[in-house]
Amino acid sequence: MIAFVDLSVPITFAIHPDRSLVVVTRLRRTTFEEWSSALTDLLSNPSFRPGLHVVEDARAVIAVPARADVERVARWIHDHAAAFGAVRWAMVVPPSANALFGMARVGEALTAGSSVTLRAFTDLQAAFAWVSGGVEPAWD
Repeated sequence: MIAFVDLSVPITFAIHPDRSLVVVTRLRRTTFEEWSSALTDLLSNPSFRPGLHVVEDARAVIAVPARADVERVARWIHDHAAAFGAVRWAMVVPPSANALFGMARVGEALTAGSSVTLRAFTDLQAAFAWVSGGVEPAWD
């Protein structure tokens, strides 16, 4: 099968209700407005329901966001936490992107206290395992 990706759409999502999962894929660097618009579309999708865990695959993104952008994302998550419910949200970044991983960890701290538990990952399979109820990642 040949698949074509529309790069004019920077973010896609797939809802898997049977797995209690949403997979959000960033196809390129996005602005906060593009990201929040895509996630708002997700929340209004008829297949979405509270309690679906999120794996956000941002491995195609290598640019490090500004702290202000991470703060805006964290505020959006806080503001929409009730719509998501008590869920795990895995943010997957490229393994070699240490600064990007660090900013994802900042996002973890900034979203603490909401019903959404955000964790940073560099391994997609580990992220899927964690959102499915796996153990918390251990950071050295």
